[in-house]
Amino acid sequence: MLLGGEAEDDYLSPDAQALLTPLEERDDWEDIPDDLLHACSCALSYVGPHAYRFLIPRFMVGALHNVVDIYPGSSPTSDLEVFARWKMYDLSPEQQQCLTDFLNLECVEADDPRDQFLPWEHDEYRAEYADHMDYLEYGALLVQRYAEREGIKA
Repeated sequence: MLLGGEAEDDYLSPDAQALLTPLEERDDWEDIPDDLLHACSCALSYVGPHAYRFLIPRFMVGALHNVVDIYPGSSPTSDLEVFARWKMYDLSPEQQQCLTDFLNLECVEADDPRDQFLPWEHDEYRAEYADHMDYLEYGALLVQRYAEREGIKA
């Protein structure tokens, strides 16, 4: 998972990757230490849906504590939407909401516009808003919904 993803980023051989497998934390993402998370900060880009579901909470906590940077969303014109959709396939609705909240919180704290979107947000935009709203307006709507639900000023 974490080590395997980083090994792929470093183009390690399958034999070298196999040596790392027994060292992986696979039971509790909270047991992954900050230093290992930081050292494997690219791993999330290389894992499949099951590993993504396991690792994304740890990466979000790491991002909130400035250990790693993560970019789970994609821009409206990005070719990465299909890849992100595949990686996020196993996320439950609650996990999807948590990831949406994470992106909204980042925008509120940085006072930045929301310009990165998750697969289910792209779907909602296309189905409900594309005919009368651009993506930046939709991003503002997402942040506004979040702020109102959480009782904070956006």
